[in-house]
Amino acid sequence: MRKWFLIMCLLLSCVFLNGMQAAEAALPDAPPKATPEWIQKLPAAKDAEQMFIVAGFDKTTAWVSMHEKNDKGKWEQLMTTPGFMGRNGLGKEREGDGKTPVGVFKFDAALGIAPDPGCAIPYIQVDENQYWSGDERPGMKYNQLVDIRQVPGLNKEASEHLVDYDPHYIYVLNMGYNADCVPGKGSALFLHCLDPRKPYTGGCVAIPKEKMLFVMQHVKPGCVVVIDSLENLGGTF
Repeated sequence: MRKWFLIMCLLLSCVFLNGMQAAEAALPDAPPKATPEWIQKLPAAKDAEQMFIVAGFDKTTAWVSMHEKNDKGKWEQLMTTPGFMGRNGLGKEREGDGKTPVGVFKFDAALGIAPDPGCAIPYIQVDENQYWSGDERPGMKYNQLVDIRQVPGLNKEASEHLVDYDPHYIYVLNMGYNADCVPGKGSALFLHCLDPRKPYTGGCVAIPKEKMLFVMQHVKPGCVVVIDSLENLGGTF
């Protein structure tokens, strides 16, 4: 598995160097197979029915996978792919630090520039009026999706105009970080499509477009998101 992962990272690196779309770089998904034992042993696996694992491999690269219990209660691995994390690695502490959060979360919103791909989580196709607020002032709905017509005083410079982020936000799942919307703790921490121009993010997790489409079409409400280093998770590949 380690050899496969390194080969996939090399393929993605070649994509960046050639300016091609990374969505075509990853290999097709194999039929579901047994989830690795170390993932089955994670505390989050005890009560979850579906898990999305981001296991940091180095500063900005992760082994990303999706798992689900079958009708017999056995964990199956639905998807794996290399992915990218924040430019400054793991350990989100504050807005703008370029780090990906560590912890256990749940996907709580689905949105994107593209039409609904058939997502079980209620999906919003964003338009020119919608921003993800990074405005820390009272009443500005920090770390929430807002319509500029309803919050006309929003600091646009501190927020993300979602339709401007193509290809990143073709498909998006909010990872549930800072669900209490504490100003300054961090906003717009998403799982999204990767940018073929750079092998890192501002703190989100990015995977190839066709892998993201697979996730959008298979994710279920309540899917648990686990993010940490491969070492801290006790993982191997």
